[in-house]
Amino acid sequence: MTEEEFEGQLKRGYETHGVEFKGPGNKADSAFLARVIRAILGMANRSDGGLVILGVESETLEPLGFDDDEAKAWLNYDDIAAKVNGCVSPSVSFDLEAATYQGRKFIIIRVYEFRDIPILCTSHFPEPGKKGNPILKRGACYVRARHKPETSEIPSEQEMRELLELAIDKGVEKFVKRAQRAGLFPPTPPSPMPPDIEALFNDQAEDLL
Repeated sequence: MTEEEFEGQLKRGYETHGVEFKGPGNKADSAFLARVIRAILGMANRSDGGLVILGVESETLEPLGFDDDEAKAWLNYDDIAAKVNGCVSPSVSFDLEAATYQGRKFIIIRVYEFRDIPILCTSHFPEPGKKGNPILKRGACYVRARHKPETSEIPSEQEMRELLELAIDKGVEKFVKRAQRAGLFPPTPPSPMPPDIEALFNDQAEDLL
């Protein structure tokens, strides 16, 4: 992400369904890491995934960033992947990259939508010093809520229906590809060219003969 693209995210002035801000925070801070994992889960269960941007205060959108050593710790992909996927099932696919803005480093977590079935949380992490809803809840399915761009457990039947439809579409697509490889029915033919393009192609082909 370029500095101009990063600035564009900040200038919007609010989070969107595809972008969530967190931090800054230390990777060794278990509570902060749990909040990051929760945000990743919400994006993974969203069509087309989304971005979790670390280093921006989520309430004020103040770009505080990280120093070089803190950023380096967050960019250890193998360590982050192990921590994230130790709390979810099935595993989450994501990429890490650093962005620089006003001389400070920020971490961009580019999360991809789930591959086959929705991703569930397999760990429990309570809110430190508070009773009530934990940061991570075992068995929870986190999504980006429609009524407000925030990560939460599925808040309504509409979000549940949309998530199930996305999973069903993936299952049907996977079945069709497998059936085509097995020869159960022919592959989908390519769309025909518009008549004018087809005629131009045929004329050019004749010129080559």
